[in-house]
Amino acid sequence: MNLLQPEEFQLTDNPIPILVQLGLTYKCNLKCDHCYALYHRDLNELSYDELKDLMTQLYNAGSCSVVYSHGENLIRKDFHEIAKMISGFDIYQTLMTNGFYLQTEEEVSRLKETGINRVLVSIDSPRKEVHDRVRGVEGAFEKAVSSLRMLQQGGIPTVGFSTTIDVHNYNTVRELVEMAKSMGLGAISLMQNRYNKPGIFMHDLWIDYVDTCKSIYELILENEGIIDIYTHDPFMLTLLDQRMTNNDKRAAFIGSNLCNVATSMVSIDPVGNISGCNFIEEIIGNVRNEPFISIWDRLVKRYNDKDAPPDGPCSGCNAVRACVGGCKAFHYNGKYDERCGKRRFGEDSVHEVTELSLPNYPTAPSFKTAAKYNPRIK
Repeated sequence: MNLLQPEEFQLTDNPIPILVQLGLTYKCNLKCDHCYALYHRDLNELSYDELKDLMTQLYNAGSCSVVYSHGENLIRKDFHEIAKMISGFDIYQTLMTNGFYLQTEEEVSRLKETGINRVLVSIDSPRKEVHDRVRGVEGAFEKAVSSLRMLQQGGIPTVGFSTTIDVHNYNTVRELVEMAKSMGLGAISLMQNRYNKPGIFMHDLWIDYVDTCKSIYELILENEGIIDIYTHDPFMLTLLDQRMTNNDKRAAFIGSNLCNVATSMVSIDPVGNISGCNFIEEIIGNVRNEPFISIWDRLVKRYNDKDAPPDGPCSGCNAVRACVGGCKAFHYNGKYDERCGKRRFGEDSVHEVTELSLPNYPTAPSFKTAAKYNPRIK
């Protein structure tokens, strides 16, 4: 059996904004240590009518999945009307939330009526005191756990954890997975914090993160068919091996870990600014000023790995075919992904230099086909 490889999902000739990271508000009742949106408090939010027009444009461009991000979107008073409107486009919706506004049967019932498909509640540690410290509010853990119970009882199709991986929970990832399983949840999403802003990258963290990545991969294999565990880190692709024998599972693993910027993903903030993803601060355009498709075409050109393959340290690495330089929040902002290298997935010697240009894969499955297996959008 020919097992799918990461490079078969890269360098698509037909970029489609399948997955939309959509923020409806920057407002939030928490002050999380890792928040990328904490200092972007702009109240000039897109109106309902503007969002309806935007969703029409996104639907026509091929979008089929929305992940609500940026602030705590349930704070927005017309959130339920917006979600119901988006559901009318037959778009899969994932809500990321801290759980504070899902404490009663009425609140959960109202959410279910919008057509929301999946809710991921932020749980950063199985230990209450750690979670509360990271989230900046005492009692945040209890609110999150309570909301998870209410969501399950309320019949939301998929309920799970959304976890930011960082030094505070490197050693408790297995406990987090066991906690999710004990609660009967369907999914756990693990996102490594991005230290991509000047002056805050901490090299020493990655020594421990090496073991964390390996542990997560083992957990994925151990829990196949029990709970969906998915990560969003191009360097998880370096751990893919022959033990993952099901090509559908491999496609899901690859699809959720490769960088989807400018191939199948776009980020739109609450005031209409478009960027490659939530971790890339470069703004490509604003939907209030021009059609979405014009901005998307410009974004694709800006982050096109086929025209401008990663160079520098990446050019001597034989793994570049799979990861294409890693996280674009790093290497398209004037530097390569500093998380890579001997400090992370170390080797005794430097990779041999192979051909520097990235290949084209005319026989690869289309990105649209690959995306249907991606657990982030189904």
